[in-house]
Amino acid sequence: MVRVQRAMRVRELALIRVLDERGRIDDSLAAVDGVSIREVRQTVATARALEDLPSIAAVAAAGRLSDAQLAQVVRVADASDEHLWAQRAPDWSPADLAQRARELRTPTIEDAQTRRAARELRTWWDPDQGMLRLRGALPDVDGATFEMVVKQIAEGMRPAPGHPWETFERRSADALMRMVEAYRERRTDVTTTVPGAHLVVQVPVSGPATVVGIPLPDQMVETLRASARIEPHLVDEHGDLVAIGRTEAVVSAKVKRAVLLRDGKCRIRGCAVRGPLDVHHLIPRSWGGTDTMVNLAAVCAGGSGHHGALVPQGPYILLGNPNQPDGLVLLRVDDLPALAQLATEHAPRSARAGPDAA
Repeated sequence: MVRVQRAMRVRELALIRVLDERGRIDDSLAAVDGVSIREVRQTVATARALEDLPSIAAVAAAGRLSDAQLAQVVRVADASDEHLWAQRAPDWSPADLAQRARELRTPTIEDAQTRRAARELRTWWDPDQGMLRLRGALPDVDGATFEMVVKQIAEGMRPAPGHPWETFERRSADALMRMVEAYRERRTDVTTTVPGAHLVVQVPVSGPATVVGIPLPDQMVETLRASARIEPHLVDEHGDLVAIGRTEAVVSAKVKRAVLLRDGKCRIRGCAVRGPLDVHHLIPRSWGGTDTMVNLAAVCAGGSGHHGALVPQGPYILLGNPNQPDGLVLLRVDDLPALAQLATEHAPRSARAGPDAA
């Protein structure tokens, strides 16, 4: 019976494709069929994709693919390899197929900015229970960092001798309160058991690097260098670990304190924000920049902060001498004349052309 239902689903998709070509499918179908607009759009996308994937369509018509598997495999396969996926997809879970679809598409900075723009934290009181309820969402790196810190604090909460362990959920709630109390008391040490952020970045043979399974733009990995330890894991096409690379050293806490003490506020001219601040590499590490103070400057962090607008992920570059209060200039990376002028002004005196130069 399940196979018959799946076969009928493929026939339904074929009819939807015909109606789609005739312009008869739109969001109003959601109300008629009692489904969400998102489901309607996903069904149309699946129907369109199947037109170019005959092998997968045949397997689906034979009842070997669930609706969830079918919706994901059409995002993974193309005309060059669809016969292979027709054989493999029935043995893959929808979640694994969805993960492969994400890995095959290299995200852009715009994608990362969209994820960040969707962050939220909502709180509301449940007066009957006397509880503050929470619901939220954090993007990629922020989510991985939050999850790691909360887990490490919670795992360090050992019960007193002879007392039972609290559930992990309760300890996680206590961990969140420790962070709140640390901020309230203006303490920097939330717990002595939590080191700096240590993120494992999986680097596949092809496709984008990922953090906790979330694909990242290449430029975003660069921004992690100043605030986290990056441990690269090289994985093969199946996700199996091949090698563990050398952990990238984070900018030392001593250097970060010195930079923040030197700058005191965001170094973008005209910006008076004093916190929160990130330590930014003027010349990114991937471009040959160093971790020395002459290549570091404080810039404001957060969703509306300036850090996200700077290279390598943004269109602007901050250049000059950060040891001088007026030593840094903000330029667009595509403003070649201004970059050339700045390079001339900061070139060694002996390298400048004199008045008698030919």
